[in-house]
Amino acid sequence: MRFLSFVNLYGAWFFLALIPLVILYFLKLRRPRVDVPSLVLWQSVLNDQRVNSPFQRFRRNLLLLLQVLLLCLLVLALMQPFVPSQADVAEYTPLLIDCSASMAARDEAGGQSRLDVVREQVREQIENLRGGQKLALFTFAATGRRLTEFTDDRRELLRALERVRPTDLPANLDDVLRMAAAYTGSFPIEKVTVLTDGNLPDRVDFELPFSLDVRRVDAGGANLGITELSARRSGVDEWEVFVRVSGSEDELRGAELQIFENGQQTYTEQLEVGRGDAERLMIPVRATGPVLVEARLVPAAEDSLATDNVCWLSLPATRPLRIWVAAGLPGWARAMAVLPNVQVELSEGAAPAGSDYDLVVTDGDPVGAAVAGDSGASVVLHIGVIPEDVRGLVGLEESASVVVDWNRTAPLLQHVQLSDVQIGEQPKYAAGVGVKELEERGYEVLVDGNAGPLLLQKREGLRTSWWLTFHTDRSTLPFRVGFPILAANAVESAMKQSALSEVSAAPTGVLPGILLEADREYLVKTPDGQQIPGRTTATGMLTGIPAATVGRYDVLEGSDTVAVVGTGLLSVSETSLAAVEELKFAEMKVATGAADGLEADRPYWWGLALLAFGMMLFEWWYFQRARGVLE
Repeated sequence: MRFLSFVNLYGAWFFLALIPLVILYFLKLRRPRVDVPSLVLWQSVLNDQRVNSPFQRFRRNLLLLLQVLLLCLLVLALMQPFVPSQADVAEYTPLLIDCSASMAARDEAGGQSRLDVVREQVREQIENLRGGQKLALFTFAATGRRLTEFTDDRRELLRALERVRPTDLPANLDDVLRMAAAYTGSFPIEKVTVLTDGNLPDRVDFELPFSLDVRRVDAGGANLGITELSARRSGVDEWEVFVRVSGSEDELRGAELQIFENGQQTYTEQLEVGRGDAERLMIPVRATGPVLVEARLVPAAEDSLATDNVCWLSLPATRPLRIWVAAGLPGWARAMAVLPNVQVELSEGAAPAGSDYDLVVTDGDPVGAAVAGDSGASVVLHIGVIPEDVRGLVGLEESASVVVDWNRTAPLLQHVQLSDVQIGEQPKYAAGVGVKELEERGYEVLVDGNAGPLLLQKREGLRTSWWLTFHTDRSTLPFRVGFPILAANAVESAMKQSALSEVSAAPTGVLPGILLEADREYLVKTPDGQQIPGRTTATGMLTGIPAATVGRYDVLEGSDTVAVVGTGLLSVSETSLAAVEELKFAEMKVATGAADGLEADRPYWWGLALLAFGMMLFEWWYFQRARGVLE
């Protein structure tokens, strides 16, 4: 059973103000001496004397009664009475507020967003803080962010709450839970409260050191959104652009898809998407130069979420893949030259004819090493070379070796048969060395021989390097069907790395790497007008630029625009607005809760203050009316 409690018990001392109020009615009135024409008024004079006498019983006085009630109401309001909630109140409570894209969804046009509902609940919780209770506010989307330390300062908490806005990012709980867990060493945190619409990954890679209370608000209404935008090269100057439009589980009415190329509308299509379904379209685009493709979705009916209705895709200028092959590898040059959309340069041992290559095939000669380092090639294939930093772990012996196993899912080895390949060299592990030691240095073994690794892979940023630890000329590989397939796979991988065969729209979060001039300063203008500085690497890559907003990002060098990149939400889970019923942790499951808010104390001081104000107005009106009647 819940009883009435008070926030400010010291306010009860103001009940002592009733004493001087009553004393005022005991004071005798000073009346002037006046001659009257009749003795009828004497009775009134005697009655007044009895009233002003402290030893006579009070006559009923409406004004005194109203003033006593008014004073009691004001004192009670000052004491701030409330009915406490049934929930246990922890002294330190972190509140984790979901700010992912789906929290901007609305039930109807002009209605409240999911985040607006959560903000109202948190504001009520802040305004009804008890004596020793302290809150800390956190927000999360793709990552977590702390807004306040633990505090009972209502003004600070409310100011932080006003800064909470939805983002254009998907939700992830891992990061913010780790931030909250970091406070358990300094504060006795027993429970953490998450306020969300339930649109979360159902698996969380985190071990809970506290109890988790997930409060879920209702999801938004019907929604359509673009969840995929990509392109594949189909000809010399042609691309096939793929668009996928997905819908939520609510009833939908269709939409119009519009495609813009460099700002000019070139395509439109009417769509009908069923509940929880998706519609896929293929749109041909001819591009002799760089093209910025913008896809817009115009729903036929009210759409809950506007963020996922637009997306951008940058198509590079079509050109052949530039390949440099060392002079000692003519077989590799011939195998690659017959492929479409490639330009192969077979070295003659002198300086290379060009300076920028996408794929470098080298056998360890000094010219090839220089080309691989200076050209900024996205893919480098080393033939008959053991990486310098693992030469103490792997050696080469003059002995035959065979292939034991290989990674058939690796892009370089897809559809390649190596079981019948004979090798005249034997890469061999040093004593006590195995795959683990190579992995510690960042290498992945793709092909295992009977004594050591035959093919290694290493990824460094946007570059992929492969090392065939044996020379192909000392094997039967060039005479097998798998050799041209291996060469084609290397070319295809380089095509993808250089965005010459397939490109995909960038999701919000971080911009993909942009190839520009090396060691230069640039500014990236965001959709909301901010400018983020960045510097390219020695290979000309601009990386690490945050992209928290859907829209167009212009890369500026001075006042000139040198590159344009667009982003989209591109999240099936966020577009679906679907809520998970439970979160799966390592050793437990946590229900996301019903669609209810935070339990807070129920204050009554404002009602008492309002009643006191109404009584004061009644008193003024009643006695002013009575005075008007007497006059």
